[in-house]
Amino acid sequence: MLILCANVGSTSFKYQIINVNTSDTLVKGVVERIGNPPSPFTHSVPDKPTIHGEVDAPTHNAAIAHTIDLLTHPEKGVMPNLSALAGVGFKTIFAKGIWRSALVTEDVIKALEAYIPLASLHNPAYIASIRAFQELVPTTPLVGVFETWFHQTIPNYAYEFGVPRAWTEKHHIRRYGFHGASHRYISERVPQLLGVSPHGLRIISCHLGGSSSLCAIRDGQSIDTTMGISTQYGTIQSTRSGDLDPFAVLYVMDQEGWDTDEIRRQLIEESGMRGISGVSGDLRDVEAAAEAGNADARLAMETYFYGVKKYIGAYIAALGGVDVIAFTGGIGEKSATARAAICDGLQWQGILLDLEKNKDYTGEGEISTAGSRAKILVVPADEEIIVARETANVIRKTESVK
Repeated sequence: MLILCANVGSTSFKYQIINVNTSDTLVKGVVERIGNPPSPFTHSVPDKPTIHGEVDAPTHNAAIAHTIDLLTHPEKGVMPNLSALAGVGFKTIFAKGIWRSALVTEDVIKALEAYIPLASLHNPAYIASIRAFQELVPTTPLVGVFETWFHQTIPNYAYEFGVPRAWTEKHHIRRYGFHGASHRYISERVPQLLGVSPHGLRIISCHLGGSSSLCAIRDGQSIDTTMGISTQYGTIQSTRSGDLDPFAVLYVMDQEGWDTDEIRRQLIEESGMRGISGVSGDLRDVEAAAEAGNADARLAMETYFYGVKKYIGAYIAALGGVDVIAFTGGIGEKSATARAAICDGLQWQGILLDLEKNKDYTGEGEISTAGSRAKILVVPADEEIIVARETANVIRKTESVK
């Protein structure tokens, strides 16, 4: 059963075709700088030379049309046409009233549109991509694998916010959580790596990157997560504010005369590490500036690391202890500096990072000492296999009720 996984960014389109029966990847690729051509692309098929180039992609529709041309190319592609696909799975973020995976219909698209104010970077791009596939492959089932799906096991006392009850009843204001495919993969992969059952296992999954969130996992299920009703909440992000007193927002809006569009833009694009450092939202740039003596860049790094560590401490309490801390995402997988700073100070819990293992570590495995009470792991998350399997499940269920 072949599933095309679509991972859509505001200016990018990543794709993979996965055989869910064997977990093999037939092809993967990406088109970047959509809307600002020339758009660089990469297209990789096992046992064939990887193709790099540029394409004119002013819209997601153009990027997807280019992708389909590559997929069906007689020499560069993997199939003569897309009829072999069982479906297309989208790593969708959030839609009003739809928190689990769903076959894409006009109602689902309307639900995505309704939550554009809460997911302004993601939902418009996904809607555009869904519309493109509807036009280009009109008979292929499309499935939205919503990032909120994995967190539906969070207990009510953990997802409630202290707001008037009418907000909850009328507008569904509560904690939903995101990065569901990543945290779900960690919940499955960690027990496999350790050769143990997920039952009774307490994991803190740290998805750290341009967008960051943590998840407390017990018995393979999410019991708490840092993001809220939007990806804006929790730890500070690359350019997003993270946790913020709402009265600070109201006060600045009143003082500056800003409307909601302007404050939303600043909180999404100019805050987080970029806001504190004044340099960049990319940790690599911030770290380089800090090493060059930029005090604000140093502060941005320390604030980010401290926020992650603080949530780890909270989740140790929520879980009643911890057996595994798993780092994933671009920063979690690649930044030895981040992992070392975050783990520093957890020694009182018997959580001990092996500094030599951690240094320049790549791949998948353990970076804690032999005597550490909890294992510290680096686990590159395979979100696409989660999306592919869930897409297949939705399609099978849909076909079984016909």
